[in-house]
Amino acid sequence: MSRCKGCDAVLLSDEIALHRKLFGLGEQRYLCLDCQAAYLNTTRQRLEQVILQYHRRGNCVLFTKWE
Repeated sequence: MSRCKGCDAVLLSDEIALHRKLFGLGEQRYLCLDCQAAYLNTTRQRLEQVILQYHRRGNCVLFTKWE
């Protein structure tokens, strides 16, 4: 079980996948969506939209394709 390096929240696989996509595959510690949003000066909702786009496209191995 991975935890956010910013707030210690339990991380979901999509949060880890987005962190790796945005900050690099070499990262070993991750941020939750709220901490990623704060760091990137955006909203959690915007990041959730990005995750949904990756799932729908199915062209990134970090995100499983949704049917």
